[in-house]
Amino acid sequence: MIAIPTLLLALLCLCRAKRNGWWIPLGLLLAAGGDLCGAMGAFKPQMGLFALALCCYIADFSAYGKLTKERVRPLVVAFLAFCTAFGFLIVKITSTIEAFSVGIYAVVLLSMLSVTLIQHRPRWGWYVVAALLFVLSDGVIGYSRYVEPLPSVDWWCLPPYYAAQAIFAWQYLVKQEREV
Repeated sequence: MIAIPTLLLALLCLCRAKRNGWWIPLGLLLAAGGDLCGAMGAFKPQMGLFALALCCYIADFSAYGKLTKERVRPLVVAFLAFCTAFGFLIVKITSTIEAFSVGIYAVVLLSMLSVTLIQHRPRWGWYVVAALLFVLSDGVIGYSRYVEPLPSVDWWCLPPYYAAQAIFAWQYLVKQEREV
């Protein structure tokens, strides 16, 4: 049940894949697979599928990426905030293998956020909002898993996650034929 919204977004985007590219629909399909793994309690496969989904988003976003002076400050602020939050979280993980896996995932997540921040394309702000919502959702999951279990964690992490995926899909579907 939890994978249905993302799967529907993926299928909707697949209808435009030939015109708009395959990265976003593929990312959404992988995220839906991650949702399914999460529903079954398979955390490491879930994290792996989400990392692959983020790599698809990175591939799409990097075509519009260019580091300019006006993008440096938000990039540095996001990097410092992310590293601070990650540092707080990683010390709570007792398993070396899990800490390593979460570390790799965090690098991929930070890369997606960074590439989003340096994009130069129409509706750039929406991409940034979606990336931040994705980071927020993953932060809630990490906090609940490693620091202190949150009651009804799904009610805290799923709305920003679904909103992020919906924004990525929406931006993909309204993509202009020739973006700047």
